[in-house]
Amino acid sequence: DVYVKFDRKFDMYADEYEDYIDDRKDEWESICKASVLDRYKDILMAKGMTEDMVKDITLDDADGVNYYILGRETNIGYVCFESDSDIVNGVAKVFPVFFILVAVLVCMTTMNRMVEEQRSMIGMLKALGYGKAAIMGKYMIYSGTAAVVGCAGGYLIGTYVFPEVIWYAYHMMYIHMPLERTTDWTLVIGVLAASLLCTVGTTWFSCRYELSETAASLMRPKAPKPGKRVFLEHIPFIWKRLKFLRKVSVRNVFRYKKRFFMMIIGISGCTALLLTGFGINDSISGFADNQYGEIQVGDGVITLNTPIAGDREDERFSSLKDRLEEDTSCYDLVSESTWDLVHDGGVKSVNMVIMEEPEHVDRYMKLADKDGAKIEYPGKGEAVINTALAEQYDIKTGDVITVRDSEMKEIRVSVSGIFRNHVYNYVYISPETYEDQMGEAPQYKSVYFNLEEGADSHEISADLMGDAATASVTINKDMKNRISKMMESLNYIVIVVILSAGALAFIVLYNLTNINITERIREIATIKVLGFFKNETSDYVFRENRVLTTFGIAVGLVLGVFLHAFVIGQIKVDMVAFDTYIAPMSYVYSIVLTFVFNFLVNRVMSVKLDKINMAESLKSVE
Repeated sequence: DVYVKFDRKFDMYADEYEDYIDDRKDEWESICKASVLDRYKDILMAKGMTEDMVKDITLDDADGVNYYILGRETNIGYVCFESDSDIVNGVAKVFPVFFILVAVLVCMTTMNRMVEEQRSMIGMLKALGYGKAAIMGKYMIYSGTAAVVGCAGGYLIGTYVFPEVIWYAYHMMYIHMPLERTTDWTLVIGVLAASLLCTVGTTWFSCRYELSETAASLMRPKAPKPGKRVFLEHIPFIWKRLKFLRKVSVRNVFRYKKRFFMMIIGISGCTALLLTGFGINDSISGFADNQYGEIQVGDGVITLNTPIAGDREDERFSSLKDRLEEDTSCYDLVSESTWDLVHDGGVKSVNMVIMEEPEHVDRYMKLADKDGAKIEYPGKGEAVINTALAEQYDIKTGDVITVRDSEMKEIRVSVSGIFRNHVYNYVYISPETYEDQMGEAPQYKSVYFNLEEGADSHEISADLMGDAATASVTINKDMKNRISKMMESLNYIVIVVILSAGALAFIVLYNLTNINITERIREIATIKVLGFFKNETSDYVFRENRVLTTFGIAVGLVLGVFLHAFVIGQIKVDMVAFDTYIAPMSYVYSIVLTFVFNFLVNRVMSVKLDKINMAESLKSVE
């Protein structure tokens, strides 16, 4: 073995590194080939052959001599870490934008309400002779300071808290590596600019509107919105059966249109985030069980040192054959090698699989479409491919595809079926297809096998590895456990998303409920004077919250389905395909959690209702 480290320092997974490797593949191949030939000639001297006898020997003359150039991408830990990072990266492309949009809504609503509450103060300042710029500056400095302080706090939490949570999960799967924090100043400045634009801009717009009035009118309370008929009133069958307070609630819901839309947007956004968080977990965390429990049902794979041409009596295979017959319940020879799918959309590396006995494929791989319908093993001139490959290159049943090996030999086949699969890309063909187009029988270098019920897979693996014909043994259960472990980090991401969405939902509900109570404080004081009990008052006010929350949840569930599909589409992990799937219980959890946040806000705000001073609230401003 020769380990190579370049004299240049590349960042992990950097495009510069990939380009550097790609540009020098031929050079590495040439150097490796020359070194292997020199080593081979040295061994033949050592065996008594003279220099003249070996000088004209080439690697083509060397029987059983193989060499491999293995880059970082062949290291399972390196590849898994990249896959995990890609998942986080895919989520990070979408969620911050969505959170910012909902946060912007809260900021705009809060600043607009703050200026409206300060109407009397603005009128007094205007009457005292302060100019428009001075009055605007007072409120714009206040809102701008809030934006800057909020961004600073958010930066610290986003840089130090959230990464620590995710990195902690990575420590359970990979070696301990220090977390290096970096600052994306473009992102920081962009978020700060957006925050200032929303807060300061809304404040400026609101102040400009208020300052257009005279000082005298500003010091008087703003006239309440006029009552209007709602659509439901035109349906007597329903309207006449509603109780009086229910009618008042219906009118209030549609009377304050700004609050209605703000509430719908805010709650739907939070519900969509919750559903997407649960949906990501549904789509990704369970795919290992699905892959190695329902699709790839074989117990293991043996890679042979030397391929055989399907002759099980080959003396190189006889010893391993005896072990297989003793240790396994069944086994089959398989030709599995890396080919390239050549397509207009590019060249894609695939695993070409040829079963020596195609009728045995169900022992190891369940070929079925997305609906679960069985797909027959391909006949002569046909192939079946996996769904991810078909979707990436828009290949449909009946299309003709071309696959090419390392020696530029090609096979053209018609796609007879597209089967569901999550890990790696596969093209299955028959031995007859290979022999017809390549002019020779396939070389079988793999053995698929199944174990007896209750057998110790690792003990048998060790026994099979002890045979001279065996190069490696892979137990699928180990692969399943490795992938499941890799996906555990996702739980932490989902928890972070759900907690953040919950906090956002609480803030949106609290903010809009507080505005609702403040705007209607005289109305609420009036119904308290009329003798409404505490629970009746709370029910009167918060009934509208529950109705609006229900509307918001309904919109959010629809929005969440599309957001989840978009996020899963952004998670690009090579050789792994995730289902866009949301479990029924995830809808239930999202609905229940949103209502729980609504209930908590109502409990908190009920204290404010209790503290409303009826006499003070009903005083005339005249």
